[in-house]
Amino acid sequence: MVSEEVKERLRRVRQMTAHYRSLGADPMSLAAGCSVKVDLLRVVYPAMKSLRPRLGDSIEIAEREDADVLVGDHNDVEMARVVAPLGAEFEPSRRLSRPARAAVLIQAYQLNAESPEKFAASVEPAYRSLAKCAPRIRIGKGHSIVTPFREDEFILADLVSSGKGDEFIAINNDTMHIIDPTQDPLDIRQVSGALSNALNDLFVIGVHRGLMVAPVINAPGQDLKERLMENVREFSKSIGAEVLDVPGPGRGRLLMGATVMGYSDRQPPQFHDRVRPGMKVIATRPLGELAPITTYLTAAIDESVVDELEAEGMSFDELERLKEQAVNIISSPNRAAAEVIEKYLPAFDEEYSPDEHIAATTDVTGPGIYVVKELADLSRTMIRIDQFPLLFPDIARFATEHFIMPNATAGTNGGFIIIAPEQVADDIVRDLRSRGYSPSIIGEVVAKGTPKVIAPKDISYYIYDEAVLSELGVGGA
Repeated sequence: MVSEEVKERLRRVRQMTAHYRSLGADPMSLAAGCSVKVDLLRVVYPAMKSLRPRLGDSIEIAEREDADVLVGDHNDVEMARVVAPLGAEFEPSRRLSRPARAAVLIQAYQLNAESPEKFAASVEPAYRSLAKCAPRIRIGKGHSIVTPFREDEFILADLVSSGKGDEFIAINNDTMHIIDPTQDPLDIRQVSGALSNALNDLFVIGVHRGLMVAPVINAPGQDLKERLMENVREFSKSIGAEVLDVPGPGRGRLLMGATVMGYSDRQPPQFHDRVRPGMKVIATRPLGELAPITTYLTAAIDESVVDELEAEGMSFDELERLKEQAVNIISSPNRAAAEVIEKYLPAFDEEYSPDEHIAATTDVTGPGIYVVKELADLSRTMIRIDQFPLLFPDIARFATEHFIMPNATAGTNGGFIIIAPEQVADDIVRDLRSRGYSPSIIGEVVAKGTPKVIAPKDISYYIYDEAVLSELGVGGA
């Protein structure tokens, strides 16, 4: 039986989540690993596939990468932000004289995000208008989220160009509603978690120098918006990042995120065609930081979850402690891991060495351990997973058994998966450990040819989505 003291705490959580709904945020969005993303596999990817031939040469839409990377000079970067409504063409307010990359954030009305056809029809006029902003536009990074408010639809495009140079400039946008809907929006961890999530796609490819943050911050009231911006500046200062003066979206109720940029004189670890049997699969730290947060939110909605937890030997106090631990992890930037990854990458003009250099990396976010299958597809290899370390295995199993999360290995601002030669794998693990991480070798590339993953059957204790299990080689588990 749930105690009166716990009931009162849960009542306060419900009040806070109701407050976030009034701000336009979905408190349960963390279950998806990000801020109510438009479904990538069922909506975004098919929509982009249909748009490419329709747009012709006017604008290029790149394939999915963790971050967009261009060759240039970080001292000669020009950036312009364009914000416009969806569904109709517009006259751009900014134009660049050089070809540009675009990091795009789309907030789509939920009925326009339910099918690829509707999503493409909503986005196409905006993309045609973007094509007028520069001699040539390449949409290198797109991020799409959902809003229940039709008037909050918009497209935000950060156009970036650079002169000739011998550096790799990485660009990424990630924007969400909230990190922890049980805490005040001005808790510094809200902004630091959102910005760390955006930076993660730079850090995972070893980019950590010359960091720049172009905030995407919005709130219903000007005071809240300004105080959130103060937190952006405080967090950015803590990691040595420059905050760019750019306009906000001006709509969208509560939003936290950024377009982030950085540079490196090392080649990004996107050598998927060079992945070969014998290479090791490394996790920089255990996975699954969303399990306690999502379980905690579910308990606030359905108090019987607390009874079920206690029946399995876990108190509500323990769940709350784990939830706080998870939020602290999410709000901590992974810059140190980026520094380790950079160490094992070839220089700008150096040949990739299959015995010395990291071949590929990805971050573990919404898809969880499924990202290994994505790496197998990109590298056309068979990968065997021997173990999958979890931050909170008991809560992850509870969340799966009680159908709270379809994939309890999911995360936000998650750990990294690295594919590296056997000759340096142990060195990478040691370097990560010296920087405060808890890395482990979780598997190995076993064959080249047909993309496939072989995972231990007990992964089904933490994933109940049969489609995901099948892709991980444990279908019918």
